Amino acid sequence: MPLPGTFHVKRRETPGPLPAQVRKILEQSPEVARSGLGVDFLERIEQFANALQLWGARTNLTARPGDPAEVAFHIVDSLAPLTLDLRPSPLCDGARVLDVGSGAGFPGLILAAAFAGDFTLVEARRKRATFLSMAAAAMGLTNVKVMARRLSAGTIDRGFDAITARAVGEAALEIIARALRPQGYGILWLGPAQVINPDRVRNANLCDLVRHDYVVGRGAKAVRRSLVTLQGRSL
Repeated sequence: MPLPGTFHVKRRETPGPLPAQVRKILEQSPEVARSGLGVDFLERIEQFANALQLWGARTNLTARPGDPAEVAFHIVDSLAPLTLDLRPSPLCDGARVLDVGSGAGFPGLILAAAFAGDFTLVEARRKRATFLSMAAAAMGLTNVKVMARRLSAGTIDRGFDAITARAVGEAALEIIARALRPQGYGILWLGPAQVINPDRVRNANLCDLVRHDYVVGRGAKAVRRSLVTLQGRSL
């Protein structure tokens, strides 16, 4: 899926066996097929998988960074807002997106590789923030800004069209409420047993809580996952 003006061409490293295996799994993934993402996206993901493999040996970025099925699981799960075909879509070209607690780049770097939004990735742990910057450069992404800092509702910028958080849960609600523009969307990834308290959503001045359940392949297993969307209230 070409995204003119968002990515620059650079000399790329030749990925090793693991990135090629990750790409093969994604090419066979029905979720990726539904998303309409093409060769350009897959090439960026190969570079991401290569960086994750290199850094994962030195830094505790994610579980089993050398397992292509595990890496592919996290990538496909990160794409859920696109593959679930949410309407109206909270993520679209030109959207200003904040990713809270970006960690190893799931979902921030994956979504930034998928469409031409303007991404701010925030990660408090400096080594992980360094990885995010290095991986974004290896992927050829120019639509990503990485901030090495700890967020709070009192320090975050406002006016984001969408805010994503894959491993934060309810703790992100106050940040989402503060940073979203009116009628912008917050997107939370949850496990099947996790819940979001509707009272806490209302107290954070958010509304339209919707839960979307889905299943993602994780090697030979099918893993149940949930995506929760919320909306900022109008002024």
